[in-house]
Amino acid sequence: MRDDPLAVYRRLCVRRGIALGGLASGRQEDFRTVLASAALALDEGVDYDEPSVNARLKSWIERPGAMLDVDHVELRRWLVDAGLVERDGYGRRYVRADPAPASFGPYLAALSGIDLGVFAEEARDSERIERDARQAAWRARREQVPTHHVVEDDVRWMGEALVLAKQAGARGEVPVGALVVQDGAVIGRGGNAPVAASDPTAHAEIAALREAGRAVGNYRLPAASLYVTLEPCAMCAGAIMHARIARLVFGARDPKTGACGSIVDLFAERRINHHTAVVGSVRADECGALLSAFFAARR
Repeated sequence: MRDDPLAVYRRLCVRRGIALGGLASGRQEDFRTVLASAALALDEGVDYDEPSVNARLKSWIERPGAMLDVDHVELRRWLVDAGLVERDGYGRRYVRADPAPASFGPYLAALSGIDLGVFAEEARDSERIERDARQAAWRARREQVPTHHVVEDDVRWMGEALVLAKQAGARGEVPVGALVVQDGAVIGRGGNAPVAASDPTAHAEIAALREAGRAVGNYRLPAASLYVTLEPCAMCAGAIMHARIARLVFGARDPKTGACGSIVDLFAERRINHHTAVVGSVRADECGALLSAFFAARR
């Protein structure tokens, strides 16, 4: 056993929606810790009828086991199948196994005697406080830097993105260009290419992010800015946030699919755990004119 069961339990109990099947096919320390903590909801040596064992397991799911996506019937079945709980042939009487299976022994010993309901609530409160502190620190840093205002370099970098957009238009693609900039240098470029690639994800932003990730050897780009000639769609907004891009600068707004406020504003969703600073309408007339000319030529 590599990890302390109590430390494992603390790591797991702050989460939500965990499936027991997923735990069983993954880290055995996690699976055994969770099942052992559930088994401890039943007192050793006590013979329970079905309503009583159901009540005990429901209570456990509500507090110590709130991290699981499970009901008491499924949980009872897992406990019986794992050998932690024994039942009679008719499924009317239940008792905690004594002795427990050897593979669960260390987990039961480490977790017994602890009020796991209180422990879980304290862990969740601590996680909430730490998360709020991280968000407060991020907001404080953002307020110190004018990330939501146009700066001189924004105009220049958007000019380079326009060049990429024109190249995409010349290839018969919707003229959108994007580039990723870090420490004053371009580390990723992209132009729209869904038609040529037969790929609905081949947007300019995605191409630029992929090239930037390869350039730095990391899919996280927390020190980078992304410039794109058209307001990103929901797909690209999600990719930008997953990449932890610090700052997004876009040109023309997209009244049909824009995810920076035109249709939805994903970057303003406070429940998302990363918040990219957004600057819009940089060289918007030029970016918009390029798109208008492209579509007018095809009517």
